[in-house]
Amino acid sequence: MSFSKTLLILCIVFSFSSCWSDSEDWETSTTTSSEKSSWGLKHFPGDDFTMNIPAAWNIVTDDSNTVPSPKNGTVELAITSSETNSGFANNLIVLSQDLENYTSSKEYSIVNNVWAENEYLNYIKLSGKEFSFDDWESSMMYIFEAKYSSETPVLKFLQTAYVCNTNKAFFLTLALPTSLKDTTKYQKLLGSFTCK
Repeated sequence: MSFSKTLLILCIVFSFSSCWSDSEDWETSTTTSSEKSSWGLKHFPGDDFTMNIPAAWNIVTDDSNTVPSPKNGTVELAITSSETNSGFANNLIVLSQDLENYTSSKEYSIVNNVWAENEYLNYIKLSGKEFSFDDWESSMMYIFEAKYSSETPVLKFLQTAYVCNTNKAFFLTLALPTSLKDTTKYQKLLGSFTCK
């Protein structure tokens, strides 16, 4: 199973096991840790990366039996909102894949978006723009609406990628309700990702 198909399976699992909400009370910023904490964010120290995540969101662990093991790549982080709306919750998945050939963060993001255009149903690209992480790593941010399958609702996705040390790619996907119009805080959340 390819890395991209693994992402699709994980998103489907989260769509059925969680709920979406756009009313979460947290903000992001490139300010101090104490200020981020007061806004409802916490620092997540992964093995090879760090990022800020909403403090009220729930980390989904392997022992919960909701995170399938991908054939290619690894689920580094899976979290869902604690707030629900119509049976769904906002969620974030960070996948990693070891690279055999060097590619930039921007190139990796572009390739994965081409895959998304072909694999998701009812795919509508809302934007595709250059994106800089807080540490100035350059990538692409794609925002689109699509369905995982004919049985799932249309969702809004934010996707970007970050290649660390030229040999490990991280693919970040946020799934949100289509009713959410301003994705600025979610883009800033993704921007907090950095390699160790």
